Amino acid sequence: MKRCLLLSGGYGHDFAESSTALADLLCDAGWDCRIETDVHRAIANLADADLLMVNGLWWSMTQDAKYAADRDAFAFYLADGDFRALLGHVVSGGSLFALHTATIAFDTQPEWKTLLGGGWTWGRSHHPPPGPLWIETHAPGLKAFAVVDEAYHHLDPAADCTLFASCTLSDGPQPLAWTRAVGAGRVAVNALGHNGASLRVPGHRALINAQLAWLENAA
Repeated sequence: MKRCLLLSGGYGHDFAESSTALADLLCDAGWDCRIETDVHRAIANLADADLLMVNGLWWSMTQDAKYAADRDAFAFYLADGDFRALLGHVVSGGSLFALHTATIAFDTQPEWKTLLGGGWTWGRSHHPPPGPLWIETHAPGLKAFAVVDEAYHHLDPAADCTLFASCTLSDGPQPLAWTRAVGAGRVAVNALGHNGASLRVPGHRALINAQLAWLENAA
């Protein structure tokens, strides 16, 4: 059976709730899913997983004074060795799927954003409060859908990314889901997924399943 290690947790969201929705989706898609909440332990066990899915927010919290009160409890710095192991998992043929706040995570490792093919840039990226979105899809067989979620702006996916979904708001079209090949492995990014309700919308589930299917075809 296909094995997914779902790394879940971090700051400011109910990741236990959204990861339960993701685990249900993965199970329905034929994956054996194990949830892990410790970043170092998850990376140490990548040999036991075909796919690492990241649904969490671990970062330095240094970019804005409003986070100062929470830094002692929540600030996180990904170790160089852990990043090298994560990168090696992908380059050697493994898969990585980054959800929502994972595009902000691991900011002290700039190559994380490079690995994803795009992500949050402080001072440029932003998002409005959660609200109704109309998601346009760009992969065969996928239909546009409505969802209540956060739309991250200006994630700037690289030229080698294949766009799966976007939405158009005040700043124009915003790429929200894409895939890319990295070495012998594959990476998927989906910046939606603020909560379990979004992840249970049939159109959103279809989008995630299409990205999972693309990852499975890594050779």
